[in-house]
Amino acid sequence: MRFIRNLVPFLRKKKPRPKKTQGKTLLSFQQRIGYEFKDEILLTEALTHPSFHEHKRQKPNNQRLEFLGDSILGAILAEELFHLFPQGDEGTLSRNRAVLARGTFLAELARSIELGSVLRMSSSEKKNKGDQRNSSLEDAIEALIGAIYLDGGMESARDCVLSWMGNLSNLLENTQVKFNPKGQLQELIQAKHPKDKIRYKLEKESGPPHLRTFSIKVMIGEKELGWGKGKSKKEAEEKAAIEALESLVQDNHSVNSGSA
Repeated sequence: MRFIRNLVPFLRKKKPRPKKTQGKTLLSFQQRIGYEFKDEILLTEALTHPSFHEHKRQKPNNQRLEFLGDSILGAILAEELFHLFPQGDEGTLSRNRAVLARGTFLAELARSIELGSVLRMSSSEKKNKGDQRNSSLEDAIEALIGAIYLDGGMESARDCVLSWMGNLSNLLENTQVKFNPKGQLQELIQAKHPKDKIRYKLEKESGPPHLRTFSIKVMIGEKELGWGKGKSKKEAEEKAAIEALESLVQDNHSVNSGSA
């Protein structure tokens, strides 16, 4: 009996559970971005696409953090550019900030930290490659910035953003030439399809008067080539033009690859 009594505590001890794969994935991601969250719930929320809780809309997703992160990113870039270009006027600083905060650039930044691999989405959204879509990646990286800000403050958010971007001067030099998407699209269409007209069509306008969001698609002839969402019609049109350019480049590449 004494032997059994002595054995009971050992039998009652729970075996250590192996760490969940998601935990390991998030740990690896935090190492990749150079920031470890004190409150991992914030990180999880930042990585939760609205489609993940499509049947439970009341559950949190990354849209609120995206709203916050957009403002934090703007403030970080504004301060850094202010010091980087001491002779730059307001127009120059605003243009430089727009280059670094535009959707396609943020999507590429998200790809550089493999953000798509940890996004939580519905199975149908992932099946449609939503984790690779520019709009999803742009929203997610802004949400991530917002989450880092809430978890560690402005200094942590600034350190992360600037480390991801690297040398801003070199970055601007390499990206400035690309920042006229509507003009580039116009030139491309005129050269290859001179009879086709480019039209920007407003699809949706939402939000309160002081915080409007515009969704616009670009049409070439009767064909839809891209769409964009922005806080102004101009921003939405530029995003739509960028997506159209990317689509045309991919189509051209596919044709060339097929004929090779």
